[in-house]
Amino acid sequence: MAAGKGGGRVFKGIQAKLILILTLLILVAMQFIGVYLLQALEGYHIKNLAGQLDQQAQLIAGLIRRYLADPSQVGRVEELVTSFSLPTGVEAMVLDVRGTVLCASGRRIALRGQRMSLPPVPAALSGQTGGGVMPDPESQTRCYQLALPVKADDRVVGVVYMIASLEQVYHTMSAVFLILLTATLIAMAITVLLAIALSRTITRPIREVTSRAAEMAAGDFDRRIEVRSGDELGQLAAMFNHLAARLKGTLDEISREKSKAEAILNHMADGILALDGSGRIILVNPAAAGLLACVPDAVIGGTLAGVPALGPLIDPVAGILGGAGGEQGERTVAIEAEDGKVLRADLAPVAEKAGAAGGLVIVLHDITEQERLERMRREFVANVSHELRTPLTTIKSYVETLVDGAAEEAEVRARFLGVVWDETNRMVRLVNDLLQLSRLDAGHMDWEFASLDVVGLVADARQRMAMQAERKGVRLEAGATPGLGPVWADRERMQQVLGNVIANALDFTPAGGSVRVFAAPAAAGRLAGGGPGVEITVKDTGVGIPVEDLPRLFERFYRVEKARTRQRGGTGLGLSIAREIIHAHGGEIDIASEVGRGTTVSLTLPVAQGEPPRPAGAGGNGQ
Repeated sequence: MAAGKGGGRVFKGIQAKLILILTLLILVAMQFIGVYLLQALEGYHIKNLAGQLDQQAQLIAGLIRRYLADPSQVGRVEELVTSFSLPTGVEAMVLDVRGTVLCASGRRIALRGQRMSLPPVPAALSGQTGGGVMPDPESQTRCYQLALPVKADDRVVGVVYMIASLEQVYHTMSAVFLILLTATLIAMAITVLLAIALSRTITRPIREVTSRAAEMAAGDFDRRIEVRSGDELGQLAAMFNHLAARLKGTLDEISREKSKAEAILNHMADGILALDGSGRIILVNPAAAGLLACVPDAVIGGTLAGVPALGPLIDPVAGILGGAGGEQGERTVAIEAEDGKVLRADLAPVAEKAGAAGGLVIVLHDITEQERLERMRREFVANVSHELRTPLTTIKSYVETLVDGAAEEAEVRARFLGVVWDETNRMVRLVNDLLQLSRLDAGHMDWEFASLDVVGLVADARQRMAMQAERKGVRLEAGATPGLGPVWADRERMQQVLGNVIANALDFTPAGGSVRVFAAPAAAGRLAGGGPGVEITVKDTGVGIPVEDLPRLFERFYRVEKARTRQRGGTGLGLSIAREIIHAHGGEIDIASEVGRGTTVSLTLPVAQGEPPRPAGAGGNGQ
């Protein structure tokens, strides 16, 4: 088996291929020359024999013409033919106008009196000379046959039929073929020897280059190849030496840059992790090891699952490396460690060809202090709002007293105190909204999730807003697709959201318009989790919202028409609160609108399946 493998390697080598090519060239050339020479010799001999037969036939025809023309002299024909001296291997026959053999020479005497139907005979009887190479009708050997018409007074009186054996010709050609075959074998043997000598001059430098390449692969760049000639192989050797020198310099430069990069990574304050295309950790710098409380050697080669603190990154990393949903861009993920640290992880994919992520770099920033300051800011806003609520309530109670008649000048008193009343109520609503947003941001909202009937939720919202719709002269309708399943929801919060959305629709719908609240199954893929859902739409025929304002509707304090919104008592926080509540339910909220044709607000909630949702950081029963 080893010998077979070695033979296969030799046959695949350049030297064997050169020998094979040169041998095949000689073989093809000799075969071409041999075929051409044999065909030329065959043609020459046949042409020469045909000429000789034609001369003999013409001579015989001239002698017997007058006897064939006179039936009484036919007997003289046989005397002349038998006495005629023919070359060795050539036989002659004379046929009458009916194709009957009158006389013959040599072995053909037995054919006398028989009719000849060979192809040349009919042609000769019609006045045309016929002939060619064909098998002898007696011995079935190859021979040349010629039929010459004998004419007297422009009419055919008989046929001279000549037959000459070609066996001697083909015997000669066989001898020539043997000579050519011997010459071919000798030429091939000489060619093989020359090819071996020639191929060595080519393969020896190539083997040297191959050996040198193996040494370079092993890390030895100091040896050089001896340049023995100025041809292409010599140029290859010189270029290979140049390549080795350039490669050595490049590797030295890479080594220096690597040392610099390692020094930078080892002394960076931010943590760095590098992952390959399969999600395995290939690099952890000391800062990352400190932030994650791990030993670099213990986690390198493993996955993120082996580092407990990096659990929140498993799904985002898998999405980037796997290209799930087209999520191959940079992402930022917050991580809360068990020791109270808060880390921000910036995920940057390392792109390869065709846009695929061939790896990932994770930069870890310790933002614990920033989060603490942000938390203090949110708590400050909550505390300030809470502190403002008490004096505002007191002011409201005094204003009630004044409105009841405690002040003089009733007309002025009533007008100013009415303004104070409205502004006080607006400030109270603002503080309440700020407090609610603060609790939502801090995750301190109390939730009472339960399985709620959507049809009843919609009907209850319509009933609560019916009086306001009647006052504004707007038709308020409600409906639902039959057979809707329940949803997980906090009844009080959902009543707040629906009330806010319906109130906005009523506020911006002129008298005579309509607001329709309808619940139906949500389209597939509507929810981020991909599960089934129920969609509640609030569609009005109001003034609509400009398209440039739609992306900013959920920003806090953002108003499309600030003056008109304030006149209606809006704070600019209603939609922000609604979005936070819907997201806490695991749902989605969207707004579509067209100026002059109305607005549609869509609320999508997950169908009640399994356990109720647990908003992150939520308090109360929702935890």
